[in-house]
Amino acid sequence: MTVFLQVMTLFLLILSGLFAAKTKLLDDKGLRGLNLLVLNFAQPAMILHKLQTPATLELMMELAWVFVLTCITIAIAGVISFHLFAKEEPARRAVLTNLAMVSNCGFMGYPVIIATMGEDALIYAVMFVTAFNLMCWTLGSYYFGGRKAMQPQELLTNPTIWAVAGGLTLFLTGWTLPGFINNALNMMGAVTTPVAMFVIGARLISLRLDHLKDVKLLLVCTLRLLIFPAMILLLRFTPLPETVVSSVYLCTAMPCAALTAMQAERYDCDRELASRGVALSTALSMATVPLMLMLV
Repeated sequence: MTVFLQVMTLFLLILSGLFAAKTKLLDDKGLRGLNLLVLNFAQPAMILHKLQTPATLELMMELAWVFVLTCITIAIAGVISFHLFAKEEPARRAVLTNLAMVSNCGFMGYPVIIATMGEDALIYAVMFVTAFNLMCWTLGSYYFGGRKAMQPQELLTNPTIWAVAGGLTLFLTGWTLPGFINNALNMMGAVTTPVAMFVIGARLISLRLDHLKDVKLLLVCTLRLLIFPAMILLLRFTPLPETVVSSVYLCTAMPCAALTAMQAERYDCDRELASRGVALSTALSMATVPLMLMLV
């Protein structure tokens, strides 16, 4: 019940963002600014601060498992989705495949992991997001535009990846940053959850009832929110640590990734469809996420 109430708190933040957008208290330019604040400052600060934790061989092995399992899960989801939407025209097929393939694990996954498993579990979500970025800019880009579109170099300009690299260096060496720097990182990182949830809620303003008429988009949401996460639960019958399985499961159960809409625009695909998919899956996740948490 405590976890359920914590998740409901997150959804109240989402509703606050929706209210702000509906009442025009915040326009699209303001939302873009908040989005950049989270992606370029708050989230990297939180990662760098939280990765300053004692490294043990057991924890390092668990993180390695999270990375490998995430890559495998995303790859399997991509292959399944690509074949399911084989009859769609190329641009639409690429968008539907990526929507089903990757989750909004950073924006929404971090807060849910913290609410469900505690702040110590954030390190597993960080590793999930690291693998997520790698797969998005390789396999995800491939689905958008073939081999020539694959751009792993995009990882080098991603502030989150730099934060992960710096954080893992501190993690593996046992070094810690000076107290005043960590205080600043902690304060900046603390805004990640409320602002991320607020922005997600504000983006729901684009949702329309006629979006429910798109059967293929509903299939994407079913895959993303129910079927692919349920596949992860099969790992409970393996010797893998419970923390590894639970963290990969929760991050996989998040709605469609906002990055898909950005990539759709970059590769000149159906950006409107991508935006609808993100909005619709986020709205539906308000019902599915509490349900999936019952299985943790």
